[in-house]
Formats: sequence, C-alpha cells, structure tokens
Amino acid sequence: MSLNRKMFVASMAAAALMMPATVALSQTAPQGPPASQQRPRLNLTEDQRNQIRGLREAQRTEAQALREKMRAARQQLQQAMRADAPDEAAIRSAAEALGALQADQAVQQVRSRSQFMQLLTPEQQAQMKQARARAAERAQRAVRAERRTMPRNRMLRQQYYRWWRGWI
Repeated sequence: MSLNRKMFVASMAAAALMMPATVALSQTAPQGPPASQQRPRLNLTEDQRNQIRGLREAQRTEAQALREKMRAARQQLQQAMRADAPDEAAIRSAAEALGALQADQAVQQVRSRSQFMQLLTPEQQAQMKQARARAAERAQRAVRAERRTMPRNRMLRQQYYRWWRGWI
C-alpha cells in the first residue's frame, strides 16, 4: 500500500474517531425541568376550562387567517426582490404590507394573552406571572450558556478545518 493511501486511511480513521467527541461537545446545553414541572398548575374550574377552549378556538381561526395573509405578503415581497428589473417602490410597498401584518400579529398575541389572563382569578394570574418570569430566566440562562460554549465550538471547528486542509 502506498504511503499516500496509508495516510489517507489513517486520517479517515482519526476523523471517524473524532466525530463522537465533537457531537458530545456540541450537546452541552442544559436540560430543562421535566414536562410535568414546566406548566404551572392553575387548578382551573370547569367553567374556566370551557371559556379558555372557546377563546383558543376563536383565536386559532384568527391566527390562521393572519398567517395566510403573511405568507402571501412574504411571497409577494420575494417576487418583487427577485425580479429581473427590481422596482424599489414595489419592494417598499410589499415590505410595508408585511410589516403591517407582523404588527397585527403582535397585537393579536397580546390581545389573546390579555383575554386569557382576564379569565383567571388574581391568585392564578400571580402564578402565571411567576411561571413566565421563571421561563424568561431559563431562556436567558440558556442563551448565556450557548454564548459560553460557542467560542469553544468555533475553535474546534477551525482546528478541524485546518487539520483537513493539511491532508488535502
């Protein structure tokens, strides 16, 4: 077997052995609590459950209609941007229409949350606020943890590419 072929086989074997280590290093995100602990137990009454179901159904149909409009607006913007002779006015109008729909979606989400909170008792509202604060804190911790591991992953990736460039 020639020296080049031996070197190639050795490098492939080394790469195969390194893959599980790189996968293990990339999966260092902290695990969240079990699904049973993620949702606050609000002890809803049957009447509250029925009202929330009706509210969700109405909001679901509204949200679906808005999503369809947004999909059409995104397609229109993409077509305007991909035109052979792009028209700046058409691109601006399509982007403004999409922005208006995104604003409508944000308002709809806030309205939905407000209507849901109005169905709850003051104690249940306090529980929901605490649960949202904990969720926001967990999300911030996850972002910080990802930022800490990102430079190491980038460094390993650069070393890996340099190593392969040496063999190619």
